Amino acid sequence: MNRKLILLAALVGGLAGLVLSGCGPLEEATKEIQASFAVSDGVVDLLAASSNGRIVVLGVDDQSTVEVTATLRSVGDTLAEAAARVSKIDVQMTQNANEIVLRYEAGNHPLDVRLFSGVDFFVTVPVLSNVEADTSNGRIEARNLSGVLDLATSNGRIDTSEVTSELTASTSNGDISVENAEGLFDLRTSNGEIEMESVDGVVAADTSNGKITYSGYLAPDVDHRMATSNGRIHLAIRSDASLIIDAETSHGSITSTLPLIGDTQGDEWNAVLNPPATGTLTLRTSNGRIEMHGIL
Repeated sequence: MNRKLILLAALVGGLAGLVLSGCGPLEEATKEIQASFAVSDGVVDLLAASSNGRIVVLGVDDQSTVEVTATLRSVGDTLAEAAARVSKIDVQMTQNANEIVLRYEAGNHPLDVRLFSGVDFFVTVPVLSNVEADTSNGRIEARNLSGVLDLATSNGRIDTSEVTSELTASTSNGDISVENAEGLFDLRTSNGEIEMESVDGVVAADTSNGKITYSGYLAPDVDHRMATSNGRIHLAIRSDASLIIDAETSHGSITSTLPLIGDTQGDEWNAVLNPPATGTLTLRTSNGRIEMHGIL
């Protein structure tokens, strides 16, 4: 475990000790609430907001309902205390035509519920759905969706796959993973890695203290950006892409097996892949190397 993680673990442990000093092992109580919402043909809009919980959204082919399982969780010194806290959790699940809202607002609850409770949402929706998901201290997963996705958490990772979308994903102290996807991608984290596998489209990816890996086809005639600090950038780019490559690192090296034309020396490169090109791929890192390879 590196020094940063050790310090973070010590901080979390210290805070827990202040809140729970004198307590023994905690007991956990849970309660499941299920709901089903019939929706018409067309795009479904889902808003899911929670705290200290996980949000999972799966697109299902030929589904005409939104199916929800909310798992309410609390801990306490005794099971009875934990169950009493669960009973105080208020979860809102509402529908207005094809708009579904799922909401747990921790700030509206008593202090002991806020401190010791959380809500997970597991949701299945029609594939053609727009999803806005927001949580903290929990991960977000979104799979098999075609729509606009806006995913945000803190202290948790974000995983997406099999999406055709305009995807915005942001977190802190967590990784972001995108697999088998096509569209527009705006990915931002700190203290985390960004992994993109078989991703085609337009990409902006920014992190700190983490590496960036990418494979796929970068659209021509538009600008792309991948930037990190204290991490390397590893790219496997379709060889038929046409891009201006603007790459720079400090305290690192730049290497490529792509047929680049231009300045490919030192730690600042300005070259072209398959000219003439108008779209730009900007690559920035410090304390890391940049590696570029071609794929069919």
